[in-house]
Amino acid sequence: MRKKQTFSSNLQNYLNLDSLVDIVSNNVGILVILAVFMAVFSLIDKSEKVLSEEQSYKKTEKLKIPWSHATQKNSLLILLNDDRLLYLDRALVYKRLKNYLSDNEPLPKELNFDDYSIKLTTGGRHSHCIEFLPSPSAGQWWHNFSRHGGIMQTLMKKYPPEQNYFFFWVNTDSFDLFREIRKNLWKQNFEVGWKPIRKESAISYCSGDSQSGKINPQ
Repeated sequence: MRKKQTFSSNLQNYLNLDSLVDIVSNNVGILVILAVFMAVFSLIDKSEKVLSEEQSYKKTEKLKIPWSHATQKNSLLILLNDDRLLYLDRALVYKRLKNYLSDNEPLPKELNFDDYSIKLTTGGRHSHCIEFLPSPSAGQWWHNFSRHGGIMQTLMKKYPPEQNYFFFWVNTDSFDLFREIRKNLWKQNFEVGWKPIRKESAISYCSGDSQSGKINPQ
């Protein structure tokens, strides 16, 4: 009789313990499921906030629109063709022309330089036009033109942005490079003007009345 009572008591305790384990397991499982759902909802909420912030930033992003305007600054002329840059040095041209004036000789109609030649046209009231004729394959790749001690670095050090600006003649095959160069110059506070050209286009700089509005910063 005692054995039956003991067995019955043990069985009841076992059943109670087993039921307790089931209850605890079920509760833990429910808590785990709830925790997973809460984590998922939290991630969704965060991603929605990030998307909302990005969209808000895109809506308020400012676009800089260059606008041509007259200036008293000196222009630094560069030809950008086939992703090559050629500095057209007006100071060097005027220095050569000054030698003729000093010797009381008539000004030449043409002059040759290392990477280009020029044609000079003079007019009244001290006006003149210089047409630049680049040599084939003249100019440097951007990594050479912009390297330390290169032409671009030299120009930026010699000619401060308060008195000077850059003007580019840009061939249609070099627009992407020009945009990058212009962005870098803007960061250095330089104004930049430009004009699209084709290979057959004339590249001319004119002073006086004929210059008005043609080579201005933007």
